[in-house]
Amino acid sequence: MNETPDAAARLAAVETWIAAEKQTFIIGDLSWDTAWSDLRRIAANYVLRRQLEALDATVVLTKAGLGHLAVGFVRPALDELLWMLWIKDLPHRDAQDLLMAMGRSDAIRSLLAQRAYVGDAVMQELWYPVRFLDAQEQQLTPVKDELKRLRGKFNWSGGQLPSASWVAEQSGHKDLYDYLHAATSRALHFSMGEVMRNGWGEPGGKLVTLKPEFRNYRTDFALHHLPMLFLQTAIACSDFLDSAGITGPEDEALAEQLTAAAKALGEFGRVPLVHAHEWNLTPNGPLRYPANPPDSLAES
Repeated sequence: MNETPDAAARLAAVETWIAAEKQTFIIGDLSWDTAWSDLRRIAANYVLRRQLEALDATVVLTKAGLGHLAVGFVRPALDELLWMLWIKDLPHRDAQDLLMAMGRSDAIRSLLAQRAYVGDAVMQELWYPVRFLDAQEQQLTPVKDELKRLRGKFNWSGGQLPSASWVAEQSGHKDLYDYLHAATSRALHFSMGEVMRNGWGEPGGKLVTLKPEFRNYRTDFALHHLPMLFLQTAIACSDFLDSAGITGPEDEALAEQLTAAAKALGEFGRVPLVHAHEWNLTPNGPLRYPANPPDSLAES
């Protein structure tokens, strides 16, 4: 792995911080009855476990020289944070109805999409009786009706489900959503803007995509934002930790260790969304080339 001393130090600090967080948040199993009586408890258990695993994966990818791909982990963490911030304060019945309807809708739509793609013969080979599939298809309309009722109740914008932008507004974090959404969406979907900002060169020369410096920058972006999003998500889930199978020792030494690890991370400073080099900007002003060509295709 090729990296600068600062990059190596940042990675080491993140690893130390992750180790401390894993001792602080010990994520175990849930009691079935307790979990299903409030689906927010399952959500809290899952999102915190998933984000810690995403952080582990980011470390692995970084050591393999592929840390830039971890930017794709930021968008799920952002969505999880925004949703938990919103639903944590909903009345229990409203939260339960919403999460149940969303879960059933996702499950049925995925099942029927698979049925449509592979056909009933293959579905039966996968242990799905036709009668079962037909029954699930009949449940789709009631689920849609329930989501329509909830949409009217909450007055959300978007389609059948609340849009991420609307959820961000309800959570009071629209600014964070607007800031991170652009970068994280481009990391998950085809984006010509992402293609262009990754093309570097000068007219008459070679063009390089994802050159090492930009890979390292994106790696730092992920290593900065994923810990921050985890901490915010953990706070958003705090009301459900005890009932969500999440425990941790009340240890003064561990608390000091966690504080020191967080402080060490903070010393690296923020990593902004857009690097000035993408716009040919330097501390001494804009770069100038013959005929003023773009260094990054983001300008063209």
